[in-house]
Amino acid sequence: MSTMSYRVELDGVRGLTILGIVMFHLGFPSLAGGFVVIDVFFVLSGYLICGQAYLKLLEGNFSATDFFARRIRRLAPAYGLCFLVAALMANAFFLRSELQMVAENLLGAITFTNNFNLMGSAGYFAGPNTENPFLHTWSLSIEEQFYIVMPLLILLLMRNARAFVWVLGIVFAVSLALNLFTTDQIYTKDERYFSTLYRIWAVAAGGLAFLMIHHGLVPRRIRGLAFVGALMILVPIFVFDSSYLYPSWITILPVGGTLLMLFYGDPGQSLTGRAFAVRPMVYLGKITYGTYLWHWPLIVAVIYYGTHMTDVVRSVILIVSFILGALSYHFVETPFRAVSVRNKGKLFIFFAVQTALLLALVFYIFHQSGKADAEEAPRISALKEQVDKTHDRWDLCWDRMSADTFCRMGVEKDAPDFFLWGDSMSNSALPAFDAYGRARGEAGRLATAPGCAPIDGGAPDTDCLAVNAAVLDYIKTHAPMDVFLLSSWSYLAEGMGHFGTVPGEVPMLLDDGTTAPENFPEFMKRLEMTLERISPRHNIVIIQSFPKYKTSIPKAMLRNLRFGAQLPVETRENYDARETRTNEALEALALKYGATLLSPQDMLCETGTCIYEIDGLPLYSDSLHLSERGNAFLLEMLFDVMGQERDDQ
Repeated sequence: MSTMSYRVELDGVRGLTILGIVMFHLGFPSLAGGFVVIDVFFVLSGYLICGQAYLKLLEGNFSATDFFARRIRRLAPAYGLCFLVAALMANAFFLRSELQMVAENLLGAITFTNNFNLMGSAGYFAGPNTENPFLHTWSLSIEEQFYIVMPLLILLLMRNARAFVWVLGIVFAVSLALNLFTTDQIYTKDERYFSTLYRIWAVAAGGLAFLMIHHGLVPRRIRGLAFVGALMILVPIFVFDSSYLYPSWITILPVGGTLLMLFYGDPGQSLTGRAFAVRPMVYLGKITYGTYLWHWPLIVAVIYYGTHMTDVVRSVILIVSFILGALSYHFVETPFRAVSVRNKGKLFIFFAVQTALLLALVFYIFHQSGKADAEEAPRISALKEQVDKTHDRWDLCWDRMSADTFCRMGVEKDAPDFFLWGDSMSNSALPAFDAYGRARGEAGRLATAPGCAPIDGGAPDTDCLAVNAAVLDYIKTHAPMDVFLLSSWSYLAEGMGHFGTVPGEVPMLLDDGTTAPENFPEFMKRLEMTLERISPRHNIVIIQSFPKYKTSIPKAMLRNLRFGAQLPVETRENYDARETRTNEALEALALKYGATLLSPQDMLCETGTCIYEIDGLPLYSDSLHLSERGNAFLLEMLFDVMGQERDDQ
């Protein structure tokens, strides 16, 4: 008999994997290893498709044309509609300088070669690929490459079932060996992610699993192995991330886990199998293909528009993805599955017409991309590079609490000539102070913690308390130097965050762990204590708050170029309404303790409307933190006030 029995729990496994990959693509931080579940799809696909082909071979009625007709019936209608909509939307909204990438990847998706196309890209995990609506088609390309070559090999092997088994075994062994015993000898880390050579062992493993089950070669059932298999699929999702070489030896975990589910996941004999066979999971499994096709273009649309990916936005995209998957399943995939393979002539005609239409669209988009303004692409690239861009030590400088671990800036010396202390604004300003130190032949140190104003005691959390205590202990015993205090001061002083309206929303912890009843008076008392401890020995420079925005500046500038969207506006009036009380207190304390005061708002908001870009480059990498151009602006301020050369030179 050439049909396979339906295994309901495998749809449940598919439901789990589609949740994993969609939530990974949406950027849920706890699922940083969600990319591994693609190999689960490969194994399940190999089990089903290779298994069906093998049964046909045993019966002696394998037909390559029937095989291709089934693949067309299963895949082409759903992906054809998705590709058409995604390409038309990209053509309507993408800038012409961005359309070449769309056309190249649409062509790769249509011809099942997009994994090869993407091997020359910045890499699966790189930022630029988040604006590629066809990025996710690399896995479909690999599968279909396998299923285009497989029936042709079967014909070459004279439809010999034994030879087919040998080929599957050889493909499995060679591809697995490449995963286990090579690093970058053949492909770089980014290239191997998209490589067919490194992926097809998972498909072959699924086919071999079917053969073992069909011929009763599965080892005797051991209680709990299905549960172990489920863990092998799940744990990597939460443990691994993009820093791992993948595919590699760790691919054995999701592949091996899927094999255990195939061998021992029968719901009639396994509690784990019954858990996967529950109706909601099974339904998610049935709509997996459509969900996978549609979720990524949705994500690209949201990212392209510059929407901030909050958990609410992620959840909405997740729900809409499954809705589109369900619509695809019920109104596109299911009706076409009712078409008999006996009508394969009609299926081939449908496939040819659909492919011709999509190819015509490819050439049209290529033509549109050739009309791009020569200056458009550099402007777009420059802005894209600044979106959420941090310096290369951003993650290394947080919460340092000793002289040996404070981040170093400027020239190399045992003892620093200046010290930068503050919250994430200070961290974002490291490039400016590093250049400042090098220009003056001085060494510097940086101490920073998120939301942590440079004051004695009061803080939003215990880590901040510890960092501030460590800094004061260090400064107290150090030789005279310049101490720069840079913070988004009103964040904690007013206790309302950056754009809040409720005082005390941001707590201010005291030394005993209690919360200050009102932030402002306690904050200023603590700041005065800090200046009093520093001023007799050191020269203090207080840098007031930079203007801030309710939206990412680079993203807003991109939206303006792409859609003509209104650019953000921050006025001096708005700035003063938020910052005046804090700034007046800073000015009074600076005067009292002889501190130098830098006021970036006076330069940036000189005309009454604050500027957020200079020479077309944003001053911020997001809504608040300094970009490369913002650091250049700050460096100019430092030179104006402190001089480019040391006074003693």
